Amino acid sequence: MLDFFVYYLMLLVGTLGVFFACGLIAYMISRMFVRLVGHGSGAVFDVTAAVGTPVHELGHAVMCKLFGHKITRMQLWNPRPTNGVYGFVEHSYSRRNLWARLGNLFIGMGPLFSGLGVIVLVLWLCYPELWSGYLAYSSSVAIVGGEIPFHEVAEGVLMLFAGIPEAFRVDWLKSLLGLLIILPVSLHITLSPQDVKNSMNALPLYLFLLGILACATYWTPAAAPFLSILLVLNLRLLSLFALVIGFSMVWLAIAAVVRFLKLVVKWF
Repeated sequence: MLDFFVYYLMLLVGTLGVFFACGLIAYMISRMFVRLVGHGSGAVFDVTAAVGTPVHELGHAVMCKLFGHKITRMQLWNPRPTNGVYGFVEHSYSRRNLWARLGNLFIGMGPLFSGLGVIVLVLWLCYPELWSGYLAYSSSVAIVGGEIPFHEVAEGVLMLFAGIPEAFRVDWLKSLLGLLIILPVSLHITLSPQDVKNSMNALPLYLFLLGILACATYWTPAAAPFLSILLVLNLRLLSLFALVIGFSMVWLAIAAVVRFLKLVVKWF
């Protein structure tokens, strides 16, 4: 029974782990950015929301359509939010429809998919050589002994970042345009508390369905290959979401510099 429970947990982590980890890390980076910058962070969010918020809300909207939800009201960007809400997607669904109920889990995580999709598209268009090199490196990273090599994933991200100055020397306009899209998106990819709450509403149903899948595969020869496929899939997803976290960390570095300059000015 213990072995089955471990198998079930591995399926849970293998199917949702990377998504929730990325969303949580992005949220923590966003909160740290606000704490370091202070009052000035509001102005940064106001400016970057023009790009980041539509991408964020479109992630919710696309998932609504995929899971059969009806979008009742939507605002992709509010330039003058009075309550800190730059955009929203309101939707409804039939609770008797299991597919629609399950969709709440993925609708809440929609900004992760849309944000990642936009970042990948911009990298492909504005930094084609860097992107092709990153893909080649990521596909060469392999799982050994059932463990995901996190350090090699991080090395790939650092290699991509190290090539950005050279990309500016080759085509500074296209490279600058790429950063002006990627950086706002990476700041607004974070899941709001309401997004997480909406996702949690569908979690019991997801856990139940995952339990059925675990029962159907655990006592068959397909169990081991199934876990291996999940590990490889998680490695590929991690290599993509690592880029999102990497660009989010740029904001944290900017915030640290701003905080340091504020302290220097205060001392003098």
